[in-house]
Amino acid sequence: MYSDQSNHQPSRLIHLLWEGLLLFFVSIPVMANETDTLRNVTLDSIVVSSIKLPHADWKIPSATTALDGTTLQKRQLYDMKDFTASVPNFIMIDRDTRLTSSVFIRGVGSLINAPGVAMYVDGIPHFEKSSFDINLADIEKIEFLRGPQGTLYGRNAMGGIILVHTASPFRKQGTRVQLSYGSYNETRLTLSHRQKEGERFAWGVTGDYHHSDGFIINQYNGKTADHLNAASLSNRLEWRPRHNLSFRLQHGAEYVKQGAFGYGTVNSERNDVDSVSLNHPSYYERFIYDAGLQADYHTPHFWLRSQTSLQLLDDTYEVDQDASPRDLYYAVQGERQRLLSQEINLRDVTEGVYDWNFGLFAFHHAIDRSTDVFLHMAQPPYQLEKRYDDLSRGIALYHQSELQITPRLRLEGGIRYDYEKDNSIHRENKLTGDSVALSNQYDSPLTFSQWTPKLTLQYRFDNDDQIYATWAKGYKAGGFNTVFETENERTFGPERSWNYEIGGKAAFFGRKVLAEAALFYIDIRNQQVKQLLDLQGVKIRNAGRSISKGAELTLKMLPSECSMIHLTYGYTHATFHSYRYSEEIDYSGNYLPFVPRHTLTVGAEQRIKWRTAFSESLLLQANYTGMGAIYWHEDNRVKQPFYGLLNASAGVEKGKLNLTLWAKNILNKKYLGYYFESSGRQLGKPGRPFTAGVTVDFSLK
Repeated sequence: MYSDQSNHQPSRLIHLLWEGLLLFFVSIPVMANETDTLRNVTLDSIVVSSIKLPHADWKIPSATTALDGTTLQKRQLYDMKDFTASVPNFIMIDRDTRLTSSVFIRGVGSLINAPGVAMYVDGIPHFEKSSFDINLADIEKIEFLRGPQGTLYGRNAMGGIILVHTASPFRKQGTRVQLSYGSYNETRLTLSHRQKEGERFAWGVTGDYHHSDGFIINQYNGKTADHLNAASLSNRLEWRPRHNLSFRLQHGAEYVKQGAFGYGTVNSERNDVDSVSLNHPSYYERFIYDAGLQADYHTPHFWLRSQTSLQLLDDTYEVDQDASPRDLYYAVQGERQRLLSQEINLRDVTEGVYDWNFGLFAFHHAIDRSTDVFLHMAQPPYQLEKRYDDLSRGIALYHQSELQITPRLRLEGGIRYDYEKDNSIHRENKLTGDSVALSNQYDSPLTFSQWTPKLTLQYRFDNDDQIYATWAKGYKAGGFNTVFETENERTFGPERSWNYEIGGKAAFFGRKVLAEAALFYIDIRNQQVKQLLDLQGVKIRNAGRSISKGAELTLKMLPSECSMIHLTYGYTHATFHSYRYSEEIDYSGNYLPFVPRHTLTVGAEQRIKWRTAFSESLLLQANYTGMGAIYWHEDNRVKQPFYGLLNASAGVEKGKLNLTLWAKNILNKKYLGYYFESSGRQLGKPGRPFTAGVTVDFSLK
């Protein structure tokens, strides 16, 4: 804290503003002057470990939420979809399988094409939505940075970025076993071992298995339509030959096979799914291999990092597209992805009024897609055979400077340049009996380039309190449609946005209350939206202009040594400013689909000393997570109203052994996980019902 009286005045003013905001949202008794055991982390365990953001966690002028591994375990968060509404204005649509992992942050995202949110797993970038919903076993922490992040990270992220970190074997050693069993025979088994061999070499290995019978019954055969089997194995090697030089090799593989297309007729009065009846077997099968080599070298003046990454993905998606017991038509989709990327980052590490950061990112992404549609209802029956050979190559240069104008005022400015060249070879044949007819054949390139600036002004009142303002441009390249009716619809253009954000962070009562709030306004031009082509699939078109504006609030309160209360709230008002679908249809003014207006999580934890022969302490946890309303289509005719899920757990701790009883959706709230219309039918997927189980976690050093 500063000693002079004048320097106290701004701090007192900001405290008064924050206290008024606190009283508006929540009123609780707070106890002061206690040493607590839960305060080993800050707000939602916000930690940014990347060398690109070297500030202490609470000093970052950005809306950031992070959850550590302990929090994930307490709240039984295992899959990326579990973070929906737990992070303000974040949602991953629970559409169908892990192929369809559509992410939205603050109304920015994409349902079917390349996501508007980037994801890194231990420095390895994930480009396609089919690789987002991955196994999250043995995670040290996961971070959500909201807003454009292109001046600090290789893959330009228009809506934000997700950073997933596993533990370094240099920091944590030992063996861990975690076994969970619950409703619908859901079984998870995770085994991990980390070991340090002297001071220069360390290694770790993690294996995971996940099984679920599923809860959606296929009335046609009496079996479940959403069963799941998944297994993964990863290995991490770290070598430090010198004090200023280190290498990390991370690689892993994951296999998934699950039931697919578990859609049934929606009962609009109950907002629920009546029944699912599929005569054709539907499934999704995926194999992913990731590998990343990271090298770090630093001197007293700079830090140099190189990240070389490889991702291989093969999947097959076979579905009963008519979603009925009739043998009308079905589709088989295959995809092979090969992604190679290189990122180099150089930053200043000297102490001074000016800091700088430079980066280069290059990638080569090849995708071979195949789609076969079998139409038995036609006379005569025929097969549509579609083949796509897509290739994207790109390079990006980015820079960010940070200038300490005064001891309290800091300016961050960055610029990014993207250049991308895409090519897609498309062939389409119609097979009738023994005859083959060439329907379409295309081969055309696309080139994209864009400058995207970012500017942030931060004022720090003291070590705990700050306000900031950010202005940034977001960008996402265009691409190719896999289904289209005319040649002009074969491609779609890039999407751009102007982002404005003001926010602040403050601590009260000796850091017993931590608060973070932000207001944002996003002006999106040529937004990429999906259109359903009946009996064919989905295409992308540019929809003119959209506006997304809203607010975010996060509170963490520590009333006593062994208790914690947390609240996160997000509000998004996302509408089409101008979007004429056709000469007769104008969606201007309508809400963007798949973007919840409200996201809310409020919960509490209480640790109780309970010393017996079998326990040392008891940890009780409960939270309420809600979101909505969500419109399912641009016409805004059908929506999922706001709904909430009550979850709770009770855990017994004894040394390195933890036993936890947990339950989710305790009130068995019925809701729609996804909704769409096809051939005049209203189809949807039911939300996950009440589930309960037990988890055993044992660590051995």
